[in-house]
Amino acid sequence: MIVEEEVPPILQVEHGIAGWDIRLIPEGLHIYVHRPLYTHHGIYIGDGKAIHFVGPKAGPTRACKKCGFSRNTGHGVVETCLECFLDGGFLCRYNYDVPRMILSITSHTMCPNCTTTERSKSGSEIVETAKEKLKEGFGKYNLLSNNCEHFATFCSTGTAFSQQVKHTAALAASPLLPPAPRLLMFYRNNI
Repeated sequence: MIVEEEVPPILQVEHGIAGWDIRLIPEGLHIYVHRPLYTHHGIYIGDGKAIHFVGPKAGPTRACKKCGFSRNTGHGVVETCLECFLDGGFLCRYNYDVPRMILSITSHTMCPNCTTTERSKSGSEIVETAKEKLKEGFGKYNLLSNNCEHFATFCSTGTAFSQQVKHTAALAASPLLPPAPRLLMFYRNNI
């Protein structure tokens, strides 16, 4: 069952929401931002804040004046201002329940930020789950098996998965591409 939200009318496979008025972004929306070599995921909880799952090397070295977040304040599940979540990037939305037909006929065939999986929770239930994990934790961060996307998809669907990891593995296994030592080095340095 898909829970309908007050999401502004956009194409189902559109990701960019940087131009949206912050007051129109629904609570419980799975958001992400592009970083070099990966995307960082979280849950928008309203009032310009996000809850996301970060590794030990994440965050600015100095505490944010708005929310206090820094790499010295901890890692794991954190609540930060949207500015700290974005870290200078552009806000995007993750798309659930994208029809297989759309994925097969568009450039989104290998999109690591689209899934055919249904978002089965309401926005308030997603926020509630994120806040529970903020208190309880989400286990040890692991880039390949327990990362920020696993956290956000778990909050949204009740099942942790990462399209980004799946697509990266498929690309790495492609016979058309040479071995990717830089990608392996990235994983080793960020796990």
